[in-house]
Amino acid sequence: MGKAVPTIIFLLLMFVPLASAGTGELLLENDRFVIRYTAGDDGLAAELVRDSLQIRERVIADIGVDFTEKTEIRLSPTIEAFREAQPGRTWIPLWAAGVAYPEQNVIVLRSPRAIKGSRIDVVDVFAHEFSHIALGRALAGVTVPVWLNEGLAMYEAREWTFSRISVLTRASLTDRLIPLPVLTLSFPAEEEPAELAYAESFMFISFLINKVGRDAFHRLIRDYTRYGDLAGALRRGTGMNLADLEERWLVYLKLRVSWIPIITSVSTLWFVAALIFVYGYARKKRQANRRLKEMETEEESEEWHSNA
Repeated sequence: MGKAVPTIIFLLLMFVPLASAGTGELLLENDRFVIRYTAGDDGLAAELVRDSLQIRERVIADIGVDFTEKTEIRLSPTIEAFREAQPGRTWIPLWAAGVAYPEQNVIVLRSPRAIKGSRIDVVDVFAHEFSHIALGRALAGVTVPVWLNEGLAMYEAREWTFSRISVLTRASLTDRLIPLPVLTLSFPAEEEPAELAYAESFMFISFLINKVGRDAFHRLIRDYTRYGDLAGALRRGTGMNLADLEERWLVYLKLRVSWIPIITSVSTLWFVAALIFVYGYARKKRQANRRLKEMETEEESEEWHSNA
């Protein structure tokens, strides 16, 4: 019993907020993260310290390259604090909910308090930004393709919405997909093409990890880190060049999205509604017939008893 007390005290201290002298800043940390926040975000900081390890484990398992240093998370209560928390950057777009700095190993997040009427899930934003951190550190010294950087971040944060499915479906069925090499250095500036670029990147990363294989994805990352040659890393990691991978991905994509217009069409919805109505009617009729037979059986039984 005497040995258990120090262990319990140590575990409690890991999750007790520590105040930085004179700043009003509070700290929480676990084995891999240090979270800096202010009073009012205590619950969110506790949620991050609780969920961050599992998210980190998932991201590192997909990338295949780990690092030992603790990542710093800065949780900002206002837009002004959010801008001031950026290391080496003074301008941040107003819509940004989080920013990652792989070289400094820092993530800056906006508290929901800093975004009026926000429904943003900060833990999901953290997963997106930590993916940038982990990939940036794994590929330090080489240019990370935008389709890889953003696609993996979306994949890890599970950012797959109906609007993105719709954009990708329309583009796929009308042959208006953006070629992947075009998405290597940048994404389009216009809203709709940019949304398509994000959706394509997400689906291509999902294809690489789940269909080509996680081991192949690991080889791709390690090879690109070692040699800095994306074309060679793709070929040695997956056994295919980007053009061949894209061709296989397009087949995979059309199989995934070709059914969506069918199940979302008006005629299909009416057909499903009709099936539900017919099923309900048949069920009610079966129940009525069953009750009728029970009543007939009861009447026959009463008649037999009266005759007896």
